[in-house]
Amino acid sequence: MRSVCKWNPFRRLSKWVACCCIVLWGIGACNSQPTYQWHDPQTKEGLVCRQCEPGKFVEKHCTKHTPTVCKPCPGLYYTHFWNYLEKCLYCSVFCNSLEEEVQACNGTHNRACQCKPGYHSVSDFCVPHSRCPVGTGVTQPGNPLEDTKCAPCPEGTFSSSSSTNPCQPHQNCSEQGLAVNVPGDQFHDTFCTACRPNKPVGIVIRTDELSETEGCEEAVIDYIPYQIKAPRRLRRLRQRLSKSLLPTASHRKSVNQLQVELHSYLIQEKNTKGARDVAKKLMGALRDMKLQHILEKMQKHFLGL
Repeated sequence: MRSVCKWNPFRRLSKWVACCCIVLWGIGACNSQPTYQWHDPQTKEGLVCRQCEPGKFVEKHCTKHTPTVCKPCPGLYYTHFWNYLEKCLYCSVFCNSLEEEVQACNGTHNRACQCKPGYHSVSDFCVPHSRCPVGTGVTQPGNPLEDTKCAPCPEGTFSSSSSTNPCQPHQNCSEQGLAVNVPGDQFHDTFCTACRPNKPVGIVIRTDELSETEGCEEAVIDYIPYQIKAPRRLRRLRQRLSKSLLPTASHRKSVNQLQVELHSYLIQEKNTKGARDVAKKLMGALRDMKLQHILEKMQKHFLGL
């Protein structure tokens, strides 16, 4: 009887070789050039031709005996992918005056543009970034694709103008050796003062004398705008001081905006005419408008009367 050997020493080796072949075939397939179907007009044969790599185009299709002939794209033309185009694509994108080039035209890429700093894209148009309204600050700056994102200023911070900046922290008066004149809120900073009227016991200082007390003129200018809570009175006071009508748009503004604008106007006047002159005119205007309660409030605030 012939003996039969049931154990084959090459069985495991053959399986290992087969696995390696499959892996190597897969790698080769992944690394191989893409192909395309081509019908040779002369021989009427159907052929499988190799595609051209990005940056090139088909100068000659393959034949039964020759491979595809690829040629680099000329200037201002490109192909971005493996292809079998007979002509490269024209770089057809051009940047306008509000855009900047971020990708130059080359053999493999079309020109690419994005909005310049300060602008973002909306329906393929570049529009300016929004400015955050008074009382709000930037939480995320605008970029070429998105507008500025705003949020109300948290406690302890403020934004007194429409801007593209984050909210700023209130100043600390005590750290400067000063007293709080006007507490800060989300619309304006804390205003500090060194105003210390020299008031002997039993002697009353009049309101008009307060504006002449050293160091108090600026405190009066900072204080008064934020004590008037009616939009109509704020507009009237501004018109009386500037002797000109306000734009119609001012009627749509909030009390906080009008207060900030009045204060900004007074600061501008102070810088050109001096604090004493502006403080006198301001209190004169309050008397003319019969806003005696504001004057009394100011006396109580500064003099404790």
